[in-house]
Amino acid sequence: MQVTQKNLYNLIPPKAAKITTMLRSNRNMAVKQALLTFYTSRAYRLLEREETKLWYASPAQIFAEHLTVPKRSRKSYQNGPGRSKLAPYAEQIKLWHAQGMPLRAIAEELKNYGCTTTAQNLSLFLKKKML
Repeated sequence: MQVTQKNLYNLIPPKAAKITTMLRSNRNMAVKQALLTFYTSRAYRLLEREETKLWYASPAQIFAEHLTVPKRSRKSYQNGPGRSKLAPYAEQIKLWHAQGMPLRAIAEELKNYGCTTTAQNLSLFLKKKML
């Protein structure tokens, strides 16, 4: 049997049943909640499109790749703990701030130096450096 968009609907219900069973046991959900979670997920949107070929994968693969919540490990630091990417620009940031330059403008100016950040990060950085 060749799978097309027209006959793909025959393959989805058995996979949906197995995936919702996995959701129920993994996340302690009620049946209705597990079904709604699956049918509103990105996994289902991909599964119902033949060209993605996700219908070929097993329910366990679909669940593992698209519906498991990754375990959070310890907080990862991009530049290491206590090492802000703003540190090399600390004196310039303090100067701009002292001159009354808004934090958003400082963030935009730092882009010219290859340092992307937000006004919120600048605010936190200044609080730590000013204390």
